[in-house]
Amino acid sequence: MKRADMIKNIREFNRYYTIWLDVMNKEYLGTERTWTESRILYEMYAAKGITAQNLCNQLHIDKSFMSRILKNFEKEGLLERFADNRDKREKSLVLTEKGNQIAEEYSHRASEQVKEKIKDLDDGSCQKLCEAMEYIKKVLS
Repeated sequence: MKRADMIKNIREFNRYYTIWLDVMNKEYLGTERTWTESRILYEMYAAKGITAQNLCNQLHIDKSFMSRILKNFEKEGLLERFADNRDKREKSLVLTEKGNQIAEEYSHRASEQVKEKIKDLDDGSCQKLCEAMEYIKKVLS
């Protein structure tokens, strides 16, 4: 297969997969948030005390865009900022109880979404799918 065909196939798969995950929906997982907002919230939940800089680096998000989202989260009472123990110039982002509850709910909804999408696959097909995903992650790392 030619490199141009490979590029075309990868792009086609990416378009398919983002539609399959429903990430283009403005109200991701039936919530009032976009996929990006939901993902940022989840990453703060998963990595307690992460800094805004680390979030930007991890998710490849522009600092000003991240800043706007975090300010909105603060206004909603979803997060607090504390001086980072490692670097006093940075602030650790910590979800409030409300923020944790919302992140847990989004995580549950995401799991239910995948559960629903794979419900008709047998265990062997699911296993092969997971192996293919692990292979993709390994190759792209």
